[in-house]
Amino acid sequence: MRKVVLFSKTKKWWHESPDIDLLNAQITEMEKDGWLVISLSANTNFLGFISSYTLLVELPA
Repeated sequence: MRKVVLFSKTKKWWHESPDIDLLNAQITEMEKDGWLVISLSANTNFLGFISSYTLLVELPA
């Protein structure tokens, strides 16, 4: 089974850059649960700043 996950949590509400430490912690937690990260893509706003990440994860059968 595959899922698409959008990660957009930020460190501070006024700063739109995603919290990379929290993203890494959530990826580690998903990998402990058996999920594999297939793809990770950065999503940018109209000014070119990274505003979120999209992950494609898979749970092997």
